[in-house]
Amino acid sequence: MSIYVQTLQKLFDMLPELADSHNMSGHSLAKAEIMSAYEHLDRALTLLTIKN
Repeated sequence: MSIYVQTLQKLFDMLPELADSHNMSGHSLAKAEIMSAYEHLDRALTLLTIKN
């Protein structure tokens, strides 16, 4: 796995924890955007994994 994919994977793994963190309480729009980014990264990582 390339360093690029590994970096994206680390970010992907971290996003749900960030969205559910105490600091996000009361910030539903920011939480929704983080989860949207999570979905986009999921698709990107899937495509990169299949391609390689």
